[in-house]
Amino acid sequence: MCVCVCVLSHTSLLQFRILSSIPGMATAAPNPEDSTRGGSGGSSSASSLAGDGDTEEAEDFTSSSHCSELSRRQNEQRKQGLFCDVTLAFSSGAAGAQNFELAAHRSVLAAATDYFTPLLSGQFSESVSGRVEMKEWSSENGPDPETVESVIQYMYTGEIRVSTCNVHEVLELADRFLLVQLKDFCGEFLKRKLSLTNCVAVHSLAHMYTLDQLALRAADMIRRNFHKVIQDEEFLTLPFHLVRDWLSDAEITVDSEEALFEAVVKWVQRNAPEREHYFEELFRLLRLPQIKPTYLTRAVKNERLVAASEACLRLVAEAVEGHAIRFENLKSADVELWSSYAASFQPRFGQNMDVIMVVGGVSEGGDYLSECVGYFIYEDRWVNLPHIHNHLDGHAIAATDTHVYVAGSMEPGFAKTVERYNPNRNTWEQVSNLTTRKHSFGLTCVKNILYSIGGHGNFSPGFKDVSVYEPDQDKWHNLESAPKILRDVKAVSVEDRYVYVTARTPVDTDNEDGLKTVTTRYDTETRQWQDVDSLPLVDNYCLFQMAVASTNFYHTASCCPKSYSSVRDEAARQKISGRVSDEILESLPPEVIGVEGAAVCHFHQDVFVIGGWKNSDDVDKQYRKEAYRYCAERKRWMLLPPMPQPRCRATACHVRIPYRFLYGCQRYPMPQNLARQRDRMQQMQQLHRRTLTLRRQLQSQIEC
Repeated sequence: MCVCVCVLSHTSLLQFRILSSIPGMATAAPNPEDSTRGGSGGSSSASSLAGDGDTEEAEDFTSSSHCSELSRRQNEQRKQGLFCDVTLAFSSGAAGAQNFELAAHRSVLAAATDYFTPLLSGQFSESVSGRVEMKEWSSENGPDPETVESVIQYMYTGEIRVSTCNVHEVLELADRFLLVQLKDFCGEFLKRKLSLTNCVAVHSLAHMYTLDQLALRAADMIRRNFHKVIQDEEFLTLPFHLVRDWLSDAEITVDSEEALFEAVVKWVQRNAPEREHYFEELFRLLRLPQIKPTYLTRAVKNERLVAASEACLRLVAEAVEGHAIRFENLKSADVELWSSYAASFQPRFGQNMDVIMVVGGVSEGGDYLSECVGYFIYEDRWVNLPHIHNHLDGHAIAATDTHVYVAGSMEPGFAKTVERYNPNRNTWEQVSNLTTRKHSFGLTCVKNILYSIGGHGNFSPGFKDVSVYEPDQDKWHNLESAPKILRDVKAVSVEDRYVYVTARTPVDTDNEDGLKTVTTRYDTETRQWQDVDSLPLVDNYCLFQMAVASTNFYHTASCCPKSYSSVRDEAARQKISGRVSDEILESLPPEVIGVEGAAVCHFHQDVFVIGGWKNSDDVDKQYRKEAYRYCAERKRWMLLPPMPQPRCRATACHVRIPYRFLYGCQRYPMPQNLARQRDRMQQMQQLHRRTLTLRRQLQSQIEC
């Protein structure tokens, strides 16, 4: 019996080995006795792999490429029309529009988005027919087939290429198909590509598809640049409710209410039959008291849209009356009457106001000033502005379309630094340094590129160098040098090409300081220099400079550059003259010409002289707070309110700053780097005073 069992067992084993050698037959040949053994053979095999008394060992396997490969193959099947069970039909309903269809798999679409899950799995007609009609798009001709194909492909593979050309349609499809991640990506993409040229369109898209963060970012850009937005053609395409909302916003940055009025008229005239009935509502949103009375009576009142509305004419009359009350100074006589008009004379918080900005300088006791102040022309008062981060003395200043640049200093630690002020944000930021440590040089702007010319160093007789700064690249590079040393440089530019420079250069003469005043012209294109007799006497600013050109007042003053881009060089050269009238100095107090280290700047045809010191004696300098303005309309000089503190060797220029930064009483902290330096100086001064006190005490004891 035992032999038979052994034979049978051997035969069975032999049979198992033969069947196992045949592919696919290993599992097809069970032992006949396995069924009667209750699976004891399988457990014995597993136990033999694990070993007696050992726990079972296992490992998980995940193919990293399986899902991506599966989705890729399913997408290829869709493109080839294999196993597709649903058709997506896209049409706009417009005549001549391109209609097209795409085949897909309902299981993939339903898994990709909740939009298709109920549509293709319930009792809807689309689920029964296997056909989904896509109509009613934002564009008249419907979406582009390539964009639709890319979005459908995204549902399969999770990959898509978004560009500025297709982002609108991708966003619309993502919003319609409830593709949340794709929609959010489009919002972030538009946020990164946001610019002044597309902010209006992006703001509309953000509101249309409820992208809140993008809408806030675009609205902030529009608000800060509204004076440029209304000049763009896209503004005229905005719907009424958006125009109304923007005009209602007190924070929008505008140059004047006159510009807003003209923008509203243009917007209405773009589609007069449909928009004329909106004009009165928009007209009420304008701050008419901010418009000059002459413009109100000559332009606004005579506008056809205003003349046709009694309500608009009544508003104009009230604004003119308010101006009369203000100019007649009835505020004190009738407080109640004035209070009814006073609020309407307050500018929008975003309105750009004319300010004469004064930067840096030295105050009494030789203290360097980081404080910046501004003369607010509209309200005839001085306001505080943010501190600059450097100690500035002998620095240069220049204004571009968007920023105010300040560079150089007599203080060695800050002699190469350059900072710029952003009026829209009321902040200073540091940019690339100068290539040379210097002061008393010329800084002017030609085609939004800064030119640094000449200058003086603490251990140098002067410089001939010419360097340029391109804001887009934030980098300075040197050009060919000037033919002679140029110090105490003043400059004006003509025709966005030529720079006229008056400066002093060292010569071997009997002059006390060994310097000679020269005037020359620099061509920024050919980079050639040519001596001339004077600055071109284009306006009062050049006339004033040439009238005082031989005085120490002019040699020590800082004069901000002025650009005459609309003046042709031929016309400018005809106004060069060696004989200059001093008529502009007639009403200027004589003691002003004796001032040194003053800041000189311009505003239209007006000239400003600010600060300085009275005596050149270092022991007895009388630092001045006074500021004077030459009014071209009245042809006389006027004394302005004094500055908050006296200063000399400052710089000044005209800048337009939003009213929100000028309203009320502003206070700004000192920058941390200067505060730490000030604290160290105070500690050293205290230590010095203690040392002197101890010396005096010791000396008195010795004498006793």
